[in-house]
Amino acid sequence: MTESRPSGIRPVLSALRPWRRRLLGITAAWGLVALFTALIGLRPDVPRLAVALVASAAVVWYAVDHFASQQLVVWPLTDSELGSGNPGSDYQVTNLAARLEGAAARPEGRPELVHHLHTRLSEIIRERLHAKHGIVVEEEPRWAEGVMPPDLWEFLVTLPPPDLYRPDRLDQILRRIEQW
Repeated sequence: MTESRPSGIRPVLSALRPWRRRLLGITAAWGLVALFTALIGLRPDVPRLAVALVASAAVVWYAVDHFASQQLVVWPLTDSELGSGNPGSDYQVTNLAARLEGAAARPEGRPELVHHLHTRLSEIIRERLHAKHGIVVEEEPRWAEGVMPPDLWEFLVTLPPPDLYRPDRLDQILRRIEQW
């Protein structure tokens, strides 16, 4: 016999997954404060204590989540005042295109370019992971590995492939990021 959960539970559990540490922490704090007050001879008002702890934690969590540095990767499409407003006139894109073209013809500078590409693509993957699932790889690596496609996880945690500068290899990883 299969276990059947109501359809409303699964989305709630999925949404609370990144919050499991916070929920366990607030529950543990609530239990410890209630136990401590009982041990020193006071009669704790357990429901009000829970409400006060949750309200305090919600304010702290809001501040941490919304005022902390998110370090999002943003590549503007134009140079605003400096550019002509023409998409593709971005100096970063132009510079990267020139570096890719040069790497195909000359071997010098390839390792630096591969490192640069791997760093930028890893930042984009991490940003996507945080935006889609609210997970930070360093804080919850097992959850991150579970929700990411295996090839993107491997790209993120291994050394960059030495042929990452090649258009077919770069196109493959970019398409995989877009499909995810």
